[in-house]
Amino acid sequence: MYTYVKKCLCALLLSLALLLLGGCSLKFGDGLLLLPKVPTEYVQLQQQLNTILQDGAVYAVADSGTNRQAVQLVDVDGTGDEEALAFFRTETGAYQVYAFRKEGERYTRIGMAEGYGTSLRAIYYPTLGDGRLGLAMCWGFDEGGTYGMTVYDFTRDGMTVLMDIQYADVTIEDIDGDGAQEMAFAVRDSVTGMYSARVCQFRDGQYRVLYDVPMCLEVRSVAGMRFGKVDSNQVGLYIDSLATTGGYVTDLIWYDGRMAANRTIDQASGSGAKTWRPASVSCADVNGDGRVDVPVAHTFSYEPNEVEQRSRLDWVNYDDLGGETLVSSTVHRGGENWYMLWPEGWGEQVRMDTVSTVALSQTLFWQPGTDGQRQSVLTVYVFTGDSRESDAALYRKLQSLASTPNGLYRCEPHEGAPLALDMAQLRTLFHTIEVSWNSEEY
Repeated sequence: MYTYVKKCLCALLLSLALLLLGGCSLKFGDGLLLLPKVPTEYVQLQQQLNTILQDGAVYAVADSGTNRQAVQLVDVDGTGDEEALAFFRTETGAYQVYAFRKEGERYTRIGMAEGYGTSLRAIYYPTLGDGRLGLAMCWGFDEGGTYGMTVYDFTRDGMTVLMDIQYADVTIEDIDGDGAQEMAFAVRDSVTGMYSARVCQFRDGQYRVLYDVPMCLEVRSVAGMRFGKVDSNQVGLYIDSLATTGGYVTDLIWYDGRMAANRTIDQASGSGAKTWRPASVSCADVNGDGRVDVPVAHTFSYEPNEVEQRSRLDWVNYDDLGGETLVSSTVHRGGENWYMLWPEGWGEQVRMDTVSTVALSQTLFWQPGTDGQRQSVLTVYVFTGDSRESDAALYRKLQSLASTPNGLYRCEPHEGAPLALDMAQLRTLFHTIEVSWNSEEY
């Protein structure tokens, strides 16, 4: 209810602004909508916002993220009263944020900050400890894959800049539990084109660089970043990137409180090739043990076909010394939004292939027979398109695996085959991919 009321007040402020700017007046009578009485402090705040608008500015909203309102009510100083932050773009193209503090029945302006970019990419409020919040405004630039972020602190004297940085990607999280969030950036060197991982920590009223570690030389562009448990209750930084050779690579940066090291890079060559995989798949906790696993290309004991090369992945867990443990293998069909844990009993005995039409894809799992014939073990069907329900109904022998808004997943287990699985096993191993594992944008 609290969040709902706050959104309504913000919407009401914008509605009043549009009415006043358009020269409209409110009329009351039968059949007309009556607006609720607005508290005095909000009317007074709207008058201040109107003055800014009359000077030629227009309201600005962020392109992405969760904080996209032009006027936002946020308790940035931890006192329990919400400050008002209003975002504008001026006639010259600059972005401005005005901050107002509630004092009695008035909102008093406490500061204004200005920044430049081709777009206001996102707005975020990082925690600074003691209940206080900062303001991070993220900028889009003309250069492909490069963004900017300016972080502000709110004081009685106004707004002060805590940090100003250009980055390729960022993730924000309190990794040590002290109430102040760390900021991890992937930073690209404009001269060499190489990337590094830089983590900044807020201490004693300012951000300081906790560590800055080189990323592997195969990085073409960063796809996503996340913190995750490594070992001994330590937290690592996992960075998934598109590789210069195609596919994905991962940099795992581990920090022990004194030193930071890249655990997936070859220290001599700078290569991260051991984490390479042909599929566009990011790190995830694939086996549910609370630790992040890194997908890598599967090593075959035979000559695989193209479907096997692109679909089979091994998931590796790295410890704090860089040691590797294979935790699982999967078949990953990203284009069809599903993956399946590879059954332990299959080993290298089962192979796979696909057959696809416009609205139907079949993934075939089979075992080579002694006579050279294929022995079917499992077939997974994916029905898409507007007629998927009726199309699937034509295949009467199929069993249901899952359904999503965009697809129906069915299977034919071939229960007579020696390595066939029953439906209980299949439903445990089979998973749909409904959302991206790394969806937050800054």
